Amino acid sequence: MEQSFVLQLTNRQIQDFYLCFCGYEKCDRYQSFGPAVRPNYIVHYILEGEGDYVVEDRRYHLKAGQGFLIEPNTVTFYRANPDNPWTYVWVGFSGPRAPEYLYRLGYNHNHLIFQNADQERMRSLVFEMLRHNKNSLRDEFYLHGLFYEFISYMVREEQPQQYEPECHRENINRYLREAVAYIQRHFSEGLQVADIAREVAVSRVYLYQIFNETLGVSPKEYLTNFCITRATELLTLSGQPVEEVAESCGFKNPAAFSAIFKRRMGVTPTKYRNSVPAIYRERLQKELQSLCSSSDGIMH
Repeated sequence: MEQSFVLQLTNRQIQDFYLCFCGYEKCDRYQSFGPAVRPNYIVHYILEGEGDYVVEDRRYHLKAGQGFLIEPNTVTFYRANPDNPWTYVWVGFSGPRAPEYLYRLGYNHNHLIFQNADQERMRSLVFEMLRHNKNSLRDEFYLHGLFYEFISYMVREEQPQQYEPECHRENINRYLREAVAYIQRHFSEGLQVADIAREVAVSRVYLYQIFNETLGVSPKEYLTNFCITRATELLTLSGQPVEEVAESCGFKNPAAFSAIFKRRMGVTPTKYRNSVPAIYRERLQKELQSLCSSSDGIMH
């Protein structure tokens, strides 16, 4: 029977590279998630069993002791093996410097899998996060200490790619960081790639090279994915009309927004709002209730 626990952080004060949520799940046979896009990075680490992780046309069959990285604004799908369903922990994180840090640790669009044999430590780190849910700056620092240790275990048994801190590479990281931050601040204003390049003071060609090399997508794709992801959040969590959601996400033409949304998500914004939120809220409520009722059971 499926078992899950989840912790969601709100009112966070750490901003550069921060924990958003974490959780634990013991999956049923064939249990799956997706195809879907996420607004944050998420790392799953498998404690038991096995399953499949699919990104675009790549399929990874993974077992206990391995983990996988989900990138934001990327369509992914994963499913438990029917004969040996997996149990995993996960952490979700974000921040303006997250792409840079992951790149420096050796992770990018073409390197999403890692392994670490210390399953007990990986499990205990996440369970300690789940237990520690007080809302204060001191507690937030404690949670982030656990989170950073978890991230360090992602590279404990990996050979990260060489990172030479020469001026050129530092400039690439700075340009990417500034471009992403600009998109996050101004996406609702109907941005064009030329606007981003002008703000960062590089050519459109060079901006394309930076995004494609580091994130595996073009600036236009990243911007569109970001806007659509933001739209899914508004459709899920707000009662705004679709026209207002479109405008809030930088689309001046609601019809164009609906067409792009359907191409990315497979359904119209209205159908998405009518179907996904109920499932999402029901699942989240179930997980939170399960966490509250079972918290004593994981205090060991």
